[in-house]
Amino acid sequence: MINASLLSAYEYCARKLFLEQVLKLIVVPREAVVKGSIRHQVHNKTNRAEENFVKSIKQELPYNELMEKYKKLHSDILRDSIVRNKMKLAELKISLSGFFQESWPVIFQETQQRARVVCDFISQRKVFGEELWRLLSPKIESEYYVESEELMLKGVIDALEVYDNKVVREVVPYELKTGSAPREGVWPGHKIQAAAYILLLEKNRMFVREAFVKYLDINEARPVVMNPFLEKKVIETRDKVMQLFQGKSIPTICDSKAKCAACALKDQCLNEKFIKEKLSLLS
Repeated sequence: MINASLLSAYEYCARKLFLEQVLKLIVVPREAVVKGSIRHQVHNKTNRAEENFVKSIKQELPYNELMEKYKKLHSDILRDSIVRNKMKLAELKISLSGFFQESWPVIFQETQQRARVVCDFISQRKVFGEELWRLLSPKIESEYYVESEELMLKGVIDALEVYDNKVVREVVPYELKTGSAPREGVWPGHKIQAAAYILLLEKNRMFVREAFVKYLDINEARPVVMNPFLEKKVIETRDKVMQLFQGKSIPTICDSKAKCAACALKDQCLNEKFIKEKLSLLS
């Protein structure tokens, strides 16, 4: 089966995907990659920590008080994640305190949003502790694995909003992305990846109205809605990725100067002698 993330990588640059997956060239982590990885870790940890946190709520609290409790939980998780990755950050000469100050504003916006959801739910239902967690909707699951033999696709969804109080399990997948966002909508590769998740969830008998690509640097979630043309694009891209892995022909060089300039493999990619030697080693 093909990982849905590879569809996005193919759409971005098929040649780079070939270098990484077929020729097995190693990409040295860049600053943006390391920072993005840590931010993903923080989001996953905050989502996973919510169950115990919600169960600890034994009485109705004013929004500001509940928000301060969420704030402490989330800021502690961010600090812990930064400390755990201090060696990687040090190698790139990234200040730990500076990265905290850079990352916290976006996380804090989500802290406020989640505190509001829980506060409003408590106000409406008057439930606490174990009962509050059991009834709370939506819940958020992190790194949700899904696959389909029929689609020959699999993937790990960054975050999944789950509405279990519905007759049919309704879910909303979120793909978290760092780096620049387009002026509107989502980047083509991100759109294909999000669409693949919609198809996978539907094959697993879940109801999905739409998916979202959340650009963390601007804290903005942008929708992706499935349609027949997008579904066809997902299947076509899956088939192209399969063909790429089975073949020995390297795709042509990307026609985007901006992508090439930012690529960690650009020197190897543009070295024809190096590429020919690598291709000759393929069995």
